[in-house]
Amino acid sequence: MRAPSRTPKSSGRASGSGSSRRDYDRRKRKGPIRRTGRPLWRQPMLLGLAVLLLGAGGGGGWWAWREGWLGSVQASVDQAARGVVAAVTPFKLADVTVEGRDYVTREAILAALEVKAGDSLLGIDLQASRRRLEAIDWVASATVERRLPDALYVTLKERRAVAIWQNGQEYTLIDQNGRTVRASRMPPGADSLLLLGGAGAPEHVGDLLLLLTYEPAVARQLRAAVWVGQRRWNLILKKEVEIWLPEEDAVAALQRLVTLDRDYKLLSREFGVVDLRLPDKLYLRKRPADQSLGRPSDQSAGPA
Repeated sequence: MRAPSRTPKSSGRASGSGSSRRDYDRRKRKGPIRRTGRPLWRQPMLLGLAVLLLGAGGGGGWWAWREGWLGSVQASVDQAARGVVAAVTPFKLADVTVEGRDYVTREAILAALEVKAGDSLLGIDLQASRRRLEAIDWVASATVERRLPDALYVTLKERRAVAIWQNGQEYTLIDQNGRTVRASRMPPGADSLLLLGGAGAPEHVGDLLLLLTYEPAVARQLRAAVWVGQRRWNLILKKEVEIWLPEEDAVAALQRLVTLDRDYKLLSREFGVVDLRLPDKLYLRKRPADQSLGRPSDQSAGPA
């Protein structure tokens, strides 16, 4: 019989080496040791300090915006930049050319541009100049351009006058929205503009123009109109005939006038006043042989 084999016993050194390797392997598999303390960003004191700083910064920015401080700083920076440009640029303003000006005075334009001869052409704020020009009553829109080496070129689009308002001895131009301007000179074609009279007439010129669109035949004959008693119109035709319109339903009154003129040649006869203020009655007044109608401000024909 074969004697059973015996497994030789390991020496103590070998056993210790194997144990150390196993301990190393276990620590390697576990990964790095982690600290269990609370992260810094979750510390109550630090979190509160961060919120305080952010709030202070936001509040300061809001206050600066509300007080206009940031805008003032920006304006100062822009002005300083323009000053630097003015000091080094060779382009100096020598001429201002304006196109499209009929009503606005040259003095008003130069005041809005805020420029003078010798200013730096590159240092002029074109957008600010445009906004100031468009703030002038009679300017609808404007453009401002540099024309190197030494000129500004201004193009204006003015509101168009549709009537002239006579207030005593003073004449004022009126656009279709009732905006008024005292022009330094009468624009081209001013003699063909509608002449208005009566207190408050400019504010109601839009209603008058709308009224006349219903009867173009009357509009073509119209020379002047008087706003009477702050409530109705008297129309003065080129044939020196006055049409007294009612306060209410003036369109129907005009249509009635056109029908009467078509059937009876009312406007070509001797009548100087046609009173249409009552819808069911017609009053006519003969014109004296030596009477000649004057300006609208001289007319107070009949009761209001």
